[in-house]
Amino acid sequence: MRMGLFNVLKPPGMTSHQVVAFLRRITQTKRVGHAGTLDPQAAGVLPVCVGDATKMIPFLDHHRKIYRVEMLLGITTDTQDTTGKMTAVCKLIPDKEMVEQTLNSFMGDYWQIPPMYSAVKKQGKKLYELARKGETVERVAKRKEIFEINWISMNQDRVRFDVVCSEGTYVRTLCHDVGQKLGCGATMAFLLRLETCRQSVHQAITPDEIGDAVNWETLLIPIDKALSNYPAVHIHNSLHKWLFNGVPIQIDQIDNDRNHFPNQYLRVYTSDCFVGIGHINEAGTHFKMVKLLPETASTVQLSEKQRSR
Repeated sequence: MRMGLFNVLKPPGMTSHQVVAFLRRITQTKRVGHAGTLDPQAAGVLPVCVGDATKMIPFLDHHRKIYRVEMLLGITTDTQDTTGKMTAVCKLIPDKEMVEQTLNSFMGDYWQIPPMYSAVKKQGKKLYELARKGETVERVAKRKEIFEINWISMNQDRVRFDVVCSEGTYVRTLCHDVGQKLGCGATMAFLLRLETCRQSVHQAITPDEIGDAVNWETLLIPIDKALSNYPAVHIHNSLHKWLFNGVPIQIDQIDNDRNHFPNQYLRVYTSDCFVGIGHINEAGTHFKMVKLLPETASTVQLSEKQRSR
């Protein structure tokens, strides 16, 4: 069974869970998982891991996400996007200069209150479950970061821009908050995720393209390539036994010319195979595996035994 990552171009109207279910049928494996939910009406990059690669999802680069956004001014909705119920209307739309200035004021640290229509839990219940019952509860603001906002255009009441933001940022809530600060209200009309986990929309493929492929395995991205944000190290074969059993090894035993740093994560290779993610302790003296790809490790060990006969 091959493992790897599909850079999926999720179409609007399809849930992230439906994409995963579709790929489970295509690949005929249960071990399929996505690396970050997209709202049903949103489109764009949805990284989906298959096989042992699902174990690497927490180690993918979730730090920065890039979106293309269309914000509709003068309308407020209960879901903070155009799928929701309209709760307020304002016919007085600010000019371009005021809108752009207000939008840019959200750059940097941004304390965001999660929307009621979200999967955030409150006392064991998801907020959207409460919202559908007509309930509104107090939510705690969480610190997010807006790294960049790039203005594209404004046509009457519609504003387009790209935003680079931290993990967990609700872009529809950003639109809502911009509207509140402007005084006219705003809601999100369109969302396209351009980049996440170092996967770009320019290389993304649709679920139908995967389903129609003669051999879907050729469309998989090797999972270690998707983890290129971590330096690579090569471990000598003699250390397999300790490495695969979670035993720390001294940092000077790593077969690598690069300098390493305390509390650093590394891509680990042995016998030219990627076997998982390792970590250097805070003292910078020892290194151990923190996430192993069991099938790959077993294959490496079997090959070593066969060569030693």
